Amino acid sequence: MAEPFPTWRRWLYACGSAGFQITDRMVVMLLLYFYLPPPESGLVPQLSDTVFALGLTSFGAAMLLGRVFDMLADPVVGYGSDRSRSHFGRRRVYLLVGWLPMCLLPLAAFWPPGPPGGSANAVWLTSVLSLYFVFFTIYVGPYLALQPELARTTDDRVALARQMAIVAVPVVFVVNTWGAGFEALQARGWSPADAMRAVMVLLALLACFLCWLPIAAIDEKRFAHSGPAQLSFWRAVGETLGNRPFRHYLEAQLLFILGVNMLLPALPYIARVLLGREESFLIPLTGVLGVGLVVGFWSLPRSTERLGPKRAMVACVAVFSLCLFGLGGLSAVRPGEPGDTQNLVLAFGTLALLGAPAAGFFVLPSVLIALLVDADERRTGAPRSAMFFGIQGLVTKVMFGVSTALLAYLFQRFGNSADAPLGVQLVGPVAGTACGLSALLYMRVRMPEPAARPGADAS
Repeated sequence: MAEPFPTWRRWLYACGSAGFQITDRMVVMLLLYFYLPPPESGLVPQLSDTVFALGLTSFGAAMLLGRVFDMLADPVVGYGSDRSRSHFGRRRVYLLVGWLPMCLLPLAAFWPPGPPGGSANAVWLTSVLSLYFVFFTIYVGPYLALQPELARTTDDRVALARQMAIVAVPVVFVVNTWGAGFEALQARGWSPADAMRAVMVLLALLACFLCWLPIAAIDEKRFAHSGPAQLSFWRAVGETLGNRPFRHYLEAQLLFILGVNMLLPALPYIARVLLGREESFLIPLTGVLGVGLVVGFWSLPRSTERLGPKRAMVACVAVFSLCLFGLGGLSAVRPGEPGDTQNLVLAFGTLALLGAPAAGFFVLPSVLIALLVDADERRTGAPRSAMFFGIQGLVTKVMFGVSTALLAYLFQRFGNSADAPLGVQLVGPVAGTACGLSALLYMRVRMPEPAARPGADAS
């Protein structure tokens, strides 16, 4: 029988989520800005702006190819973690292997070896991203698989997921202050590229520290409840994909991921191109988003208890979709010009409203998949939470690449400058459409009842 997971260890475990969120933001948001910057930033584009077949740019192709390696690694890592008998812990040993490469590889991408626009930079970016995503999977897949093993009831899982979010949200806010450091170093005579690289080094070191804490905190023999799985690889894959509620959940996740992951990378462009402010303006923009998140985290336990995890997720995605459409009303104006005040009111108001439903995205998906894992284990007797997270990664991580590739296409095809802002203006409506369709798909997912409360309605 597993021991209760102490509160102080929960907080250290939660720090891992904040750590890999930093590396994710470096790759998804800041690399895009570094390689395809708006002209006003002072940075030099590092890749060709040619649009190839299927609307792919060089950046989009590099991101998609990297995600292919990420996708293929997910079920392999999940299977290996589920069957591991390491004395160090079947999940923890993977965290240790993935830890440093995941945190340090993103830095290499900010030092492309060739001249701006050269093919060497495209090859370098693709290679670095492919390696990064593999090690990201090695760390994050087993890390997430620990959640349903460390927290056994729905309430306990909501509480643990909230702890993860409470740690991660301030750290993500810190990441979004990169623009202040970027500007401060340039004011001291640094070039824009070197200023950005210096900020990335600091973020990578912070990620290293945070991602080490779960490795130090977790003793699986004491606190995790399940043992090694016995199924063969292909049978484990087949059993997992044969779970119909899980398949429906994945379909909803695809469009959800597409929509949500278009927003954060677009924020620096919204600040610079549409609002006419410096990169440091991300601080108040993400600050008001953070206020909404605080409101969301405060109200989430009550709304989840009243609605159930699935209905709460549907509500969050639907509201988020409507708010994203609101961002489409922003126009490219300079400070003090006619329309600037309306622009600021719309931007801050929309981001404040986005924050509340966004709180659900930090918590509810892990609760939903934990319920599916529990039901499958009761039905089959095979404990394989990492395979569920691995298959989720296999199916959905391509969409992470698609979202970035779609952003790059919108910027290259329709513009990402004050003179040609349509590409940035389209982000909200395109992402909002994806999230609206996701909410409809979530509605048809049949969730099992929580094991701790057999008579409760979990839908």
